[in-house]
Amino acid sequence: MKTYLNAAIESARAAGELIRRNLGTSLTVNVEEAHDLKLELDVSAQDLITKMLLKQFPDHAVIGEEGSIGSAQAEHQWIVDPIDGTVNFFYGIPHFCISIALRQTDTLVIGVIFDPIKDELWQVSRGEPALLNGRPISVSSRKSLSESVVSVGLSKSPRAIEAGLKPIG
Repeated sequence: MKTYLNAAIESARAAGELIRRNLGTSLTVNVEEAHDLKLELDVSAQDLITKMLLKQFPDHAVIGEEGSIGSAQAEHQWIVDPIDGTVNFFYGIPHFCISIALRQTDTLVIGVIFDPIKDELWQVSRGEPALLNGRPISVSSRKSLSESVVSVGLSKSPRAIEAGLKPIG
C-alpha cells in the first residue's frame, strides 16, 4: 500500500503546484452549465495525475471527472477529481483541493486530499490511521452540539440541497 500511497501523494502535489500557479489567472472554460464549470486546467491537471500514476502502474485504470483511461474491469482503479471545488477556484476563492483515491476490486484502499493553498495533505490507507501532514487525526471528543462548530457545504441542485439539509433523527 505504501507504494500506492506515495504515488497518489506525489501526483496530488504535482497537480496542486500546477493548479496553484494558475489561481487568479485567465482561465479557459470548456463547459459552463447552470451550476458547474469545466476548465481546461481540470483537463491538464487530470492528464498530469493520470500520466504519473499510469507510468508506475500501467495495468491500472484512472476514472476521473475529465474522462477515464483503462478498463472498467481493472482490479485497481484510481478515482480522481483534479480540482475538487472548480467553481471556487474559478472565482479565486482559495477553497479547493485535489482528490485521489484507489479502489482495489470493490474496496477503497487509499485516499489523498491535497489543499495546495494551505499545503495540507490528508491521507489514509485502509487499516491505518488517517493523517494530516503526517500527524494522526481523530474525531472530536465533544458530545454536545452546542460545544461544536458545524459547517455545511451546499450542493448545486435544489434536490441535492434539500437532501443535504434534512434533519438527522
